[in-house]
Amino acid sequence: MPRNRLFDASSTELFKLSRNKVEEYIRCPRCFVLQVRHGLKKPSSPPFTLNSAVDSLLKKEFDLHRAAQTVHPLVATAGLDLVPFQHESIDVWRSNFKGIQVEYPRHGFLLTGAVDDIWVNSQGELVVVDYKATAKAQPMTEVPTGGFYDSYRRQLDFYQWLLRQLGFKVSKTSYWLYCTGRPGADTFNQVLEFDAHLIPYESDDSWIEPTLANLQAHLMAEGLPGSSETCEHCTYTETREALEASWDFDSFPRCHRCGQIMSRIIYGLPSGPPPPHHVTGGCIVGFDSPQFVCLPCGNDEMEDE
Repeated sequence: MPRNRLFDASSTELFKLSRNKVEEYIRCPRCFVLQVRHGLKKPSSPPFTLNSAVDSLLKKEFDLHRAAQTVHPLVATAGLDLVPFQHESIDVWRSNFKGIQVEYPRHGFLLTGAVDDIWVNSQGELVVVDYKATAKAQPMTEVPTGGFYDSYRRQLDFYQWLLRQLGFKVSKTSYWLYCTGRPGADTFNQVLEFDAHLIPYESDDSWIEPTLANLQAHLMAEGLPGSSETCEHCTYTETREALEASWDFDSFPRCHRCGQIMSRIIYGLPSGPPPPHHVTGGCIVGFDSPQFVCLPCGNDEMEDE
């Protein structure tokens, strides 16, 4: 069975690699290797629960047309003759924990990607569809270039490539079904209205195999690859390390109760609240061996008395 744990360069088993992980490698090779080989995860971000709700409802709606093999009115309005694709594995392909799976022994990977939907055109070609939801003053009718929008393009490229590896005939044209929430309504009334638009994209998967080769090389190599110049996590880490390295921690007094470093201490009892970046140091306990108490511990001592 393919592994789903940390990458082991000595293993001969296929390593499970999702589309999201490939995207993380593109964004920053160092963060990717730290997580996949060494188990150091980046801080998590809040889940996009509203987007997930829109995604779930769209899938239910298009499943009705999948069962009836009819064109959705939104698709027909766009002048397209695309019907939701019927396949015994469609629910697996749309599952975040399974998805489309392709064994890729050339680089030792089991590649996966969970697609939102697949339609089929009159030529029998599969058409990859990705649902997107946002809220803007104006509906999304085109997808800009640059930044995270380029990851949307790579997402569709990857899904197409996976389906081609399984032997399917796949159209180069993919679509985003972009749902834009209308924030300008006068009232909420427990209803959020959306404008929905189909946005075409001509996919290009030529980047995938070279990227997988570089990704494998970085996983197999000793040490760590360089950081991406645009990686916010690496920039924060490097800046923090440099800042902390400039401090002489031994020169800072510490609270004798909790060990917390104290800086800019005001001794005694100030007449008012301490200024910014100052803490109340309490009183000297002994003149021969002075000890200081930080503000939280000082308050605890006062409560104990």
